[in-house]
Amino acid sequence: MVNARLLAMGRQAVTEVASSVQKGEPLVYCQLLASEFYEELRRETRQTAERDSATRRKLISATHQCQRAAIASISPPRMLEELRGVIRLLHSDNPQAPVLRVIQGGLSRP
Repeated sequence: MVNARLLAMGRQAVTEVASSVQKGEPLVYCQLLASEFYEELRRETRQTAERDSATRRKLISATHQCQRAAIASISPPRMLEELRGVIRLLHSDNPQAPVLRVIQGGLSRP
């Protein structure tokens, strides 16, 4: 189960970022607002024991999604959507592990 404090921090970050996006604040400012939540998410991931692998997988997936929100080329509204996705992921009962897929087809010649 995900720490309630972490979820509260995430919801607060979403609220603050949403307000900033609505005001037209720059991306860097929006990312700064979410940075404390991101750091807490990383700490929680490191501290979660291997025996609670479902929660750990969920935290790792959420951390990866937060990393997508931190890239310099993202728009503030897209960053907000990524952050909202992190909160949805943390609330879900289905821990998501990264899925790698092979794309079939195409012509590749050495």
